[in-house]
Amino acid sequence: MNQTSDKVLSLQGAGLQGLYWMAFCPIYSFASVYLLSKNFANQQIGWILAIGNILAVILQPSIGSFADRTTKFSLKTIIGSIVLLALTLLAGLIFLHIGWLGMAVFYCSIIALLLTLQPLVNALIFEYINAGHDVNFGATRAIGSLSFAVLSSFLGIWVNRTSPNILPIVCAVLVICFLSLVLSFPKLDMLKRSRQKITPPAIQKGLQVNTGFLRKYDRFIPFVIGIACLFIFHTVINVYMVQILTPLGGKDSDLGISLTIAALCELPAFFGFSRLVTRFNTRTLLKVAGIFYALRSLIYFFAASVWMVYLGQAIQGITYAVYIPASVYYINQIMNEEDKVKGQTLITGATTLGNVFGSVVGGWLLDRFNVHAMLIFGVVAAVSGCLFMLYSVRKDTLPKTAAVQP
Repeated sequence: MNQTSDKVLSLQGAGLQGLYWMAFCPIYSFASVYLLSKNFANQQIGWILAIGNILAVILQPSIGSFADRTTKFSLKTIIGSIVLLALTLLAGLIFLHIGWLGMAVFYCSIIALLLTLQPLVNALIFEYINAGHDVNFGATRAIGSLSFAVLSSFLGIWVNRTSPNILPIVCAVLVICFLSLVLSFPKLDMLKRSRQKITPPAIQKGLQVNTGFLRKYDRFIPFVIGIACLFIFHTVINVYMVQILTPLGGKDSDLGISLTIAALCELPAFFGFSRLVTRFNTRTLLKVAGIFYALRSLIYFFAASVWMVYLGQAIQGITYAVYIPASVYYINQIMNEEDKVKGQTLITGATTLGNVFGSVVGGWLLDRFNVHAMLIFGVVAAVSGCLFMLYSVRKDTLPKTAAVQP
């Protein structure tokens, strides 16, 4: 491979992750700030985010399967189409007077589209990696976290000084930049792309006698359940961070600081993941992430000050930052070529399901009871997710069909 072109491709991949996570920040991480300013209640905010996530759960595997099958449309084309639709809805949110119901519908749809983009961005980068290009996925994802950290810090200050109305405007500008970068990616050699979709004869025969995707990867269901449970906790913390900080004396600027701490602490794991994965296998890394998710939930539960919340945010470097690249690599290792995009979308779908339950139940517990009750729910979810993760991530990484002889 041409070393210069691979360096350019690495920069493009890093820019893609950076712009995606910056666009995600104002519309999702600051959702409570924006929607509270529009007089939505906590439970209503939870439902808006939940419905957006439910729509994404439907879209993600459908689009993932379509992307795996199609030879007519590239991933770039599919991503570009989703981005244009999201941009149209953002423009409606900014310029139209659509009332609370219209705002809720538009906001749900924007969230669904942004979440649907997440596995496709990963799959696009891995499409070039699998074609033989030297791109460090962990480093590109680290740039996403760094970009998120910088923007979230500034957004906390800007919202305090101006108005939450700037949030969808910032998102729209970043989405335009994201689309421009997607279109700049080089066309992947069709021969290389077709080779990625070729299944070895032994596996082809196995696929003929196998009854389905989930039987081929028989512990995938508990793995998915574990991810969903971990992200129930993850969502409770991220969506309702303002509500967690307020009783401790925190403000919108503290929300920005807490998001920045979490994002900055992700960087060592993301940047160093290519080395980390040479010393520890992805199964071990996923188990470690699950254990620290459970420990992290206890820190928030017992937090008596903003500084303890900051400590919990710092541990994101051992939880989320390890889980994200490890899960992407794990799916890339255990699944056949024709299942990889589908696998990426399904694990993202699991995080989305976690987002649904975390958003709805977290908002309901806040309105019906208090922050303490919501944090108990988060602890139960994190511990359950940890146990499912420990059970489901096993040593053998080949699908059952791989062992079938021709």
